[in-house]
Amino acid sequence: MMASLRFGFIVLSMPKCASSSLQQALMPVCDVRFKDHMKHVSYAFVTDWVLPMMKARRAPAPYEPRVFSLVRDPIDWLYSWYRYSWDERGRPTPGGGAKEQPVYSTFASFLDAYFSSKPPRVGGVLRQSDFLRDRTGALGEVELFRLESHARLIATLETLSGQKLDVKVTNQSRARSDVDFEGIDLLALRRRLASEYELYDAIPAS
Repeated sequence: MMASLRFGFIVLSMPKCASSSLQQALMPVCDVRFKDHMKHVSYAFVTDWVLPMMKARRAPAPYEPRVFSLVRDPIDWLYSWYRYSWDERGRPTPGGGAKEQPVYSTFASFLDAYFSSKPPRVGGVLRQSDFLRDRTGALGEVELFRLESHARLIATLETLSGQKLDVKVTNQSRARSDVDFEGIDLLALRRRLASEYELYDAIPAS
């Protein structure tokens, strides 16, 4: 998470949504920076801890910073977590050995676990919408941008800060592999993720 007292905005670091690139780009204009294990704090954490601190620093003047987040196509988001498990745990090490093999040998097996009664919490959350909810479970007042249209978010932040932001691509996800999607009914998968697509599809594409 990155925030600017001066320019009145907070940018959530949605997991698997270019958060490393955003953090690097926003360093010159942000006063509050959460890194490492605090990098991906949720909207609920922000409303409980970060907003009160920012408002206290700007008191007695009213202070209502805008909150932004990127959101990724829900299937791509899940696939990115599956690929991450391979990249982090399945690839050979430089010394010739191999890291521990991933729990899920195929994307289909990952999806089976995800939709099970005890799903894995990828990146600390079960769904992207979880990341955007407050403590009551309601979706927060967050301005959302699609990951593939991240230039719109950058343009908004440049307008607010009056500065040009240099966004460099880091940790770029691999493209979908057709092999990984063999036997997966994408229409059925999209139906199972209907609530996540309702959120995503409501975000302007451009």
